[in-house]
Amino acid sequence: MNLETLAETIETLKARIERHRPELSENETRTRAALINPLLHALGWDAADPALVKIEYSVGSLRADYALMGHDGKPAAVFEAKRLGESLDDHQIQTLNYANREGVGYAGLTDGNRWELYSVFEQAPLKERRRIYISIVEDPPHECALKLLTLWRPNLASGQPVEAADPIFKDEPPAPEPEPTPTPEPPPTDGWTPLSEYRPKIGAPRPFAIRLPDGSERSIRTWIAVLMTTAEWLCENNLLTTDKLPVPVSSRSRTYIVSASNVHGTGREMQRPGTINNGRYYVDKDITCDKICRNATRLLEECGADPSETYIKQSTANDVSRSKRRQKRWS
Repeated sequence: MNLETLAETIETLKARIERHRPELSENETRTRAALINPLLHALGWDAADPALVKIEYSVGSLRADYALMGHDGKPAAVFEAKRLGESLDDHQIQTLNYANREGVGYAGLTDGNRWELYSVFEQAPLKERRRIYISIVEDPPHECALKLLTLWRPNLASGQPVEAADPIFKDEPPAPEPEPTPTPEPPPTDGWTPLSEYRPKIGAPRPFAIRLPDGSERSIRTWIAVLMTTAEWLCENNLLTTDKLPVPVSSRSRTYIVSASNVHGTGREMQRPGTINNGRYYVDKDITCDKICRNATRLLEECGADPSETYIKQSTANDVSRSKRRQKRWS
């Protein structure tokens, strides 16, 4: 794992907390989409992949928010998620009981800012069983990154995670010792590509489906549906609200992705306006497929969601061939 990259992710999340604290503190769903899932992803835990992370994991009649799966196919740790700013102290015993009931060795809690991890079966007071205790806002990013290596997937999934040593800083952080590079995971073979990496050329076949940051999947029939579906999901989860409008295509642009009216900041009306949020917001549909994906990416970022947690289902050659045959049959 690249420690610098993890530290950069932590710095991004810190800025996101400071910028969006009021809305992220309102409910757990926003906290999970904007803070918890991106950090898990940076540590190798793709929350959209059930083979790695099981959401709402059943523990008897109860459910743990996350189960991080080990190499043996059993949970290596369970995690409880709370909204940003909610006290974790009130939920420590409950989370440990979840893990103890299922025979899981580690239990964690997080509100997106504070992260705690406990050894479940160690015979010691609770404080001495704590393996991770950090605050993204208060602790230095490199210190957070070093401590979070306990949660790095190849480490935690082994069932016997090794804790990193405390860093020693002088005038400048010393260069990290070379560490074994984990074998990169093969790219997905089922056609899913992160939206942040999806840059189609004009004339490319449309995608078939979109997988949103909460893991839900929706079919799409047009290119513009990539942007419209993303915007609707943000509205449904109260991440795209009136106070964020208008959302420009760039920091200096007066052309809008989403606005409360169908007029851009330049005074020009949208050529093909579409509506979302029950007709209250307008989206400019007169754009190319590449710009559709770029605008959807920026919209997610501006609303505090991670575009790398959104995936596009690409059309295969067979899909394109079948589509052409249908068009020829009905022409």
